[in-house]
Amino acid sequence: MVNQPPQFFDAQAWARASLREAPQLQPATLEVVSGFIFLWSFFEGVTCNGSVSVPRLGQVADLMARSPVLANDSVEHCLSFYRFRYLNGDQMQERFYGLNFRQNDRQELVEAVLRGTESGLNSKLHALLIIAYRIRNNMFHGLKSVHVWDDQAQNISEATRILSIALEAANTYIVERAHAT
Repeated sequence: MVNQPPQFFDAQAWARASLREAPQLQPATLEVVSGFIFLWSFFEGVTCNGSVSVPRLGQVADLMARSPVLANDSVEHCLSFYRFRYLNGDQMQERFYGLNFRQNDRQELVEAVLRGTESGLNSKLHALLIIAYRIRNNMFHGLKSVHVWDDQAQNISEATRILSIALEAANTYIVERAHAT
């Protein structure tokens, strides 16, 4: 066989041709989703040893809180975004419940952090990681329909930012702080 450039499978083209009502996602949305999946793979492998759980996310939050390179401005940026997204005054908006918390997902912690009644750094970090985890589970398990991903792009992007903060704070061989953005 002659050296030929690889021909990658085009999942979007296949979906448009093969699936009824396949969504036509914006290129920016596909980039955001791709980035989230890419960083999730690193995050789960590096910070969670390949096994994510809400208690493990608490341990990651503790590690992050002790890190000398924690990007506090980025943490506050994410909190502001999710407060705006999920709170109306002091009441949780309906879309918050679309995160589909399970029994042991610490929903009460996330609500307290978003409302500002819990303000410890570890709690804030844990809540943000739980939000990213719920978004991941909803996407990967089909609870967040592909049809709404264009409307969810900023939400997914902020979850990706949370993962980047965690990876930087973990201070592993994978991240070179000077090159991370």
